[in-house]
Amino acid sequence: MSSQPPPEAAEAAVLTHVGRKRRINEDTVGQKNLEAGGVYIIADGMGGHRTGEVASMLAVEQTLQHISTSDISPSSLLEALEQANHAIYEAGQRSESRGMGTTATVLILDLPYALIGHAGDSRAYLLRGGKLCQLTQDHSWVAERMRQGLLTREEARNHRWRNVITNALGSLPEARVDLIGMRVKPDDIFMLCSDGLSGVLEDEVLEEVLKQATPKEATERLVKLANEWGGPDNISVVVVHVLEVPKNPEYRAYAQPLESGDPVTLRVGNDAEALTTHIYNPPAKPSFWRRYLDSILLIILIIMVILVLLQR
Repeated sequence: MSSQPPPEAAEAAVLTHVGRKRRINEDTVGQKNLEAGGVYIIADGMGGHRTGEVASMLAVEQTLQHISTSDISPSSLLEALEQANHAIYEAGQRSESRGMGTTATVLILDLPYALIGHAGDSRAYLLRGGKLCQLTQDHSWVAERMRQGLLTREEARNHRWRNVITNALGSLPEARVDLIGMRVKPDDIFMLCSDGLSGVLEDEVLEEVLKQATPKEATERLVKLANEWGGPDNISVVVVHVLEVPKNPEYRAYAQPLESGDPVTLRVGNDAEALTTHIYNPPAKPSFWRRYLDSILLIILIIMVILVLLQR
């Protein structure tokens, strides 16, 4: 899976490494050429030897197989991920494969547009104008607590449940996938990575490396840095540098909401009840009283106990 997009459109590199603490690499990365760019995917398998690695491989193979130049759209991306989900779920029904699942983050460059499909805590980033932003939301226990304002970034990074995933391909009969779309600009740099990289290196480090290196150099340098910082997990990274975009592109039926250039969340289907995709909408940040109610009640209880003891 090493085909490259047309050199005049984008420069890309992919790299995966077992890390320093694992014996088996359960990550899989893949890419293939499209007429107007390419498709790139990273998957981080779960379930241990012979299940995690199989799940991630199925995700990559099935997704790449079902994405073609003749039919690029949010619907076709969702269908590809649903097909991958079905294959992993069916494989996981065997007794020796219980617990099989995988994260999956897919980038389709259909220049001048980009589509991203996402499930799990692998990530997609965009470096634009020298600033790095995370395009995807982690589907993990600690990430959801952060979005609710219940955990800080530092608390989440060191939390004992930081590896608990709340969504993955193969965990349910139907896929729950976030879809993102945007218009691409020349010199945009996309990065996909597993949590073996993002969980070790700060965003500031990722930004500096992407700004200073070619895609091949960046993948090698990032993997090396992650290993120097302990390499506790498998490490996978995809870097894609967009060199040019068509000035007069063919009309894309799906592209109307993407013209502003800002990333937008996409919904698939006309009937909300028929949607098989899941878009995560974080709840509103809890109020002061909701966040600290337990602590306030505990303090009141302690004061009451002290008062009772003093009256004796």
